[in-house]
Amino acid sequence: MQTKLELKWLDNYNQLKQYIELHRHLPDKKKVDNRGLLNWWKYNKRLIKQGKLDAERTALLQELSAMRELQKKPPLWVNQTLNFDFE
Repeated sequence: MQTKLELKWLDNYNQLKQYIELHRHLPDKKKVDNRGLLNWWKYNKRLIKQGKLDAERTALLQELSAMRELQKKPPLWVNQTLNFDFE
């Protein structure tokens, strides 16, 4: 059975995952609406750097990082470089 803290962590994780799926990036620090999710993300990243976050949660957060990377649009110069013909 999960504790209240574990359930809250999973709830924050799921909210941030939905946000990233919808907006393709982390919440904006200048907008109050989802600033709590951004702060939660930063706090957990700090725990990872300090070695204080367990492997399961670390893997979940790395999954979110990968989602952000996959959903980022490449810079314009990449498209221009890759769209040339080999004739």
